[in-house]
Amino acid sequence: MADLYQVILVANNVGRLARFYRDALGFEVTYPESSNDLAKESWVTLDAGSCQLAIHGGGDVRTSGSVILSFRVDDLEFATFDLKEKGFDVEDIYEVAPGVKSAKLRDPEGNRLSLEQMAVD
Repeated sequence: MADLYQVILVANNVGRLARFYRDALGFEVTYPESSNDLAKESWVTLDAGSCQLAIHGGGDVRTSGSVILSFRVDDLEFATFDLKEKGFDVEDIYEVAPGVKSAKLRDPEGNRLSLEQMAVD
């Protein structure tokens, strides 16, 4: 069976989108090695836990809504507060399934994101 190892987001502004995932969500940039200035990059990869998130410049950018990137967080209240403090529009927290709370937002390119917290047993 194949393993999902990478999700590629096509972006109009690679640097802006990579900075969002680095600065707002805390992912570590794995390429390029010097992640201080990402403004001129056309390819950036970030460590997103169990798979790699890649930001690619060029191509056909679509935000059709058919894909939602879901991120598991330990403290959804804090995560939503932190993102709102950083100026992002985060929807109210709600229960999507028994024991699963979620809050939705969009990244700077309009991609749909879901922050999710699972109940601790």
